[in-house]
Amino acid sequence: MKPLRPYLYNAYYNWIVDNDNTPYLLVNAQFPDVDVPTEFVKEGKIILNISSRSIGQYIVAEEYISFSARFQGMLRDIYIPFAAMEAIYAQETGDGIMFQAEEYYSVEAYQARTGASEKSAKAKVKKTSTLKLVK
Repeated sequence: MKPLRPYLYNAYYNWIVDNDNTPYLLVNAQFPDVDVPTEFVKEGKIILNISSRSIGQYIVAEEYISFSARFQGMLRDIYIPFAAMEAIYAQETGDGIMFQAEEYYSVEAYQARTGASEKSAKAKVKKTSTLKLVK
């Protein structure tokens, strides 16, 4: 059978948003391939506001979610494998779910499945901007 976590994530995310609450995601920041701002990681975990008004370029794929968000005014690209997600909940009420352990999402199974990290395999293009002085 397919893993349960992506289905639960989508269902809870939609339920939280439909009830006009703010979805928060608890992430194990030490899991392989997680790309989050390390300066906000506490005890190996990070809590992210994933409401549509707080993030952009939101992508939900079979193995991960990714989006861009601002941290202290700086735009950052975030990449989170489903295996690194520990919980999703409504910030206002605390209602949500802690994801159960699934063999599919063990570190070993994840690394065997993705081989070379999926994040680097997707050839992420860095956006750079340059300013030019025009007289």
